[in-house]
Amino acid sequence: MANLPHFIQYQGSKRNLAKHILQFFPKNIKRLVEPFAGTAAISVATSASQLTHSFWLNDLNKPLIELLELSIERPDEIANSYLQLWNEQHTNSVAPLF
Repeated sequence: MANLPHFIQYQGSKRNLAKHILQFFPKNIKRLVEPFAGTAAISVATSASQLTHSFWLNDLNKPLIELLELSIERPDEIANSYLQLWNEQHTNSVAPLF
């Protein structure tokens, strides 16, 4: 579980604590409800550990939730957007300094 995937770096993420948190979870969870999902680190960890495959995610950070939804519903679109941003910012790495 040390190499759990994470979508983005996010302050307050529970990713590094997930293995400790999951010790207190029952086996075979019908549905995991994550009221303060953030980047859904606990949901990702329970899925990777085969504890559940059904999730209900919630968070007040609407742009973050919309980003997670986009990554699930249209992953190619978000990957292409990131690639475009990366290429635009790294075509001439010296230019932004002047």
